[in-house]
Amino acid sequence: MAKKREYKVGIDIGGTKMFAVLFDGERIVEEYTLATPKDSIEHFIIMIVALLEPLLEKAQKDKAQVNGIGLGIAGVVDFKTRKVTRASNIKVIDNTDFVSQLEKKLGLPVFIDNDANCSLRAEINIGSARKFDNACLIVIGTGIGSSWWNNGDVHLGVDGCAGEIGHNVIDYENKTTLEEAYHKLTQKNPLNMATEAYRGDVLAIKSFEEFGSLLGIALANLVNTVNPGIIVLYGGGTGAADLFMPNIKKMMKEYIWEERARKTKVVLAKLGNKAGAIGAAMLVE
Repeated sequence: MAKKREYKVGIDIGGTKMFAVLFDGERIVEEYTLATPKDSIEHFIIMIVALLEPLLEKAQKDKAQVNGIGLGIAGVVDFKTRKVTRASNIKVIDNTDFVSQLEKKLGLPVFIDNDANCSLRAEINIGSARKFDNACLIVIGTGIGSSWWNNGDVHLGVDGCAGEIGHNVIDYENKTTLEEAYHKLTQKNPLNMATEAYRGDVLAIKSFEEFGSLLGIALANLVNTVNPGIIVLYGGGTGAADLFMPNIKKMMKEYIWEERARKTKVVLAKLGNKAGAIGAAMLVE
């Protein structure tokens, strides 16, 4: 008797959109996208269920078993309670028990992790960082996030809140974090700013160059601290990477202390904007 097909669902929940995939362990079988609701937790749960409907219908059509759902969230996760304690761009989910509510509604186990951790998990297994045991990933999207893979797993830290590079202060005089600088330089709309830059707008070009310099300094500090073999850039903001990548590499070369570490590769995610959802699916046991 042939073994029943098994699928996993992964959802990348960002500040503006939610992207879900039906994953068979090697490839995406089906995918679907909806806007991220921010008005209430009730609406948020309704939209998650709506996002899953076409994927579960596909699994049923394929006569496949869905083993569970993984969620990658742009926020800090308390892994003991399975609650998001701080989601800067989706505040309605903060400290709510929406994971258990989803399990009751769907009758499936639900797993949760930070979106950067999920993206790095995917890139380590089947993406740009596949050959590396020590790697970092930087999310450049609605905000700035990060994750560090070491000794066969994501490093979570004592309280599960490691990897928040976006909240590192890069301007001590004005107490400005990297993420705040990114928002200011891109006017909280990196896509529009990139469009203006590609049209030749000098101020837009300079904004991305300055962001590249700030991110390059932050990455140099990261290399000086944890010495990864590779740094992967992921997220919607990387669509304009050619505008800020030169300054990233320039600042890293200047501020990385050890000469051997200056060879640290900085690359774009091989899985593109699908890494987060694929990595979330990989949470399912």
